[in-house]
Amino acid sequence: MKALVLGLGNELYGDDGAGLLAVRTLEEEWAAGLRPEGEGLVVAFEACPLSGAALLDVVRGSDALLIIDTILRDEPVTGRVSVLDGADIRDLPGPSPHYISVPQTLALGRSLGLHMPRRVAVVAVEAKNLYRLGEGLTPEMKAALPSIVNAAQKVLEGWEAGLRDTSP
Repeated sequence: MKALVLGLGNELYGDDGAGLLAVRTLEEEWAAGLRPEGEGLVVAFEACPLSGAALLDVVRGSDALLIIDTILRDEPVTGRVSVLDGADIRDLPGPSPHYISVPQTLALGRSLGLHMPRRVAVVAVEAKNLYRLGEGLTPEMKAALPSIVNAAQKVLEGWEAGLRDTSP
């Protein structure tokens, strides 16, 4: 199974860059051998500032997609992590009529006949202010980085275990 770990965000907006930093950190750990053993899971890592339909070329060709991104919630706790299944992701309207959501992007790719991920998970990281202009994570988000990376690692380990369980 070919999996893509996609860190989304914008490093120029403070904590919105957490997904980008987390995917880079996870890639370093993966390369260092701190990963599940097995031959069934081939993982690529991508730190990406894109959104909407621009993601089509990034995600096509993968069987599984793990997104790490920041989210806004009512009364957020900076760095709190939730792992969502792809079915839990809503088609939220974007900031403009030209924007499409991740589920809409995947559906568009399928309707165009592209090989799109069938398995999707999101490591959603809460942030209080995603619009603070300035590079660098807040101290709270920096402290949460290991738990963000750990949550993503657990998703990958689950996918790897699922492959081993279905092998002949």
